[in-house]
Amino acid sequence: MSAATIVAGTLAVSALMPAPTASASPDGGAGHSLLGTWEGERQVISSATGFFEGPVALEVTEQHDRTFKGVTQYVTSGGVRVKKTVVGAFTPERKVMAGSNDEGVYTFDLVRRDVLEYCYVEHGGDASVTSCGQLVRRPTAAK
Repeated sequence: MSAATIVAGTLAVSALMPAPTASASPDGGAGHSLLGTWEGERQVISSATGFFEGPVALEVTEQHDRTFKGVTQYVTSGGVRVKKTVVGAFTPERKVMAGSNDEGVYTFDLVRRDVLEYCYVEHGGDASVTSCGQLVRRPTAAK
């Protein structure tokens, strides 16, 4: 087989293959920023108080590469308003996203650029608590 035939065959095969595209990541490959305020509802089950639902917010105030820091705000089943510092990190393709506060751990899944699903687990002390929810990033004001 001649070199010209091999080159022609290679070009024909490559023409049939799809061209490389931008990252299939939720943000279109434009970066992995989690900065902003995320709001939603959570469902909670506690070994001490049972099932309850309520609003939750996560404000991500700092991010350095794949690590971030922010504050969660929620109301307990007893009506107490709580603010907790959260720190987290994620792998380069966001296949693994995790975080923690001073009492428990989070898992996260950025399902779309502005939609973040999470679960939180806390154990020890007086009760075990598990909650999950979906957070939507609040649009930022144009400057």
